[in-house]
Amino acid sequence: MPSVHLTRRAARDLRDIHAHSTVRWGQARADTYLGDLYAVFARIAANPGLGRLRARRAAPFLMVPSGRHFVVYDLLADRLMILTVLHQVRDIERIIAALEPEFLSEIAALRGA
Repeated sequence: MPSVHLTRRAARDLRDIHAHSTVRWGQARADTYLGDLYAVFARIAANPGLGRLRARRAAPFLMVPSGRHFVVYDLLADRLMILTVLHQVRDIERIIAALEPEFLSEIAALRGA
């Protein structure tokens, strides 16, 4: 099973999701929601092909739903890279296209590491 790594963007997304959820629904519910996201990361690590169903929308990456969000990821040999966590009502395709150069350069750097 690959180890799970977060990009800076994904870590920032999780902080923002938690902060927004805390304000809107309270600390306990925000903690639970974040825990659910991390459980999806583990589920993806156990079965990396889960995101192939929505790969067309996240090309060239893979994507899995989690609550009201999509987890966008890529596989690097022995690592699962969580690239970003996006709200489902957003224009996923446009956002990924705009972020793709950033993701590709971070992935290239990790492959060289």
